[in-house]
Amino acid sequence: MQITVHLHTVLQMPTPEGLRSRLDMDVPVNSTVRALLARLEISLPLEALLLVVNGRLAPPDYILHENDTVHLMPAISGGSEFTGEVSS
Repeated sequence: MQITVHLHTVLQMPTPEGLRSRLDMDVPVNSTVRALLARLEISLPLEALLLVVNGRLAPPDYILHENDTVHLMPAISGGSEFTGEVSS
């Protein structure tokens, strides 16, 4: 079953030709997003990822279908708690 995977920012795959952000993949029928993450050896915890299939957020156990487009993005985090004061 053919799908397209877009890897964003730190998830891009290094190759001798440079970083690769798009993969056209053949995956087994009834594969889940979770299985795709394992196959791609993405080690970030699920809580640190945004999983998008065909433009919609998807749970890790979403079953992929022929010609699905998957975007895998690290969730944005960081900064510190705003205290209401600006330091100079």
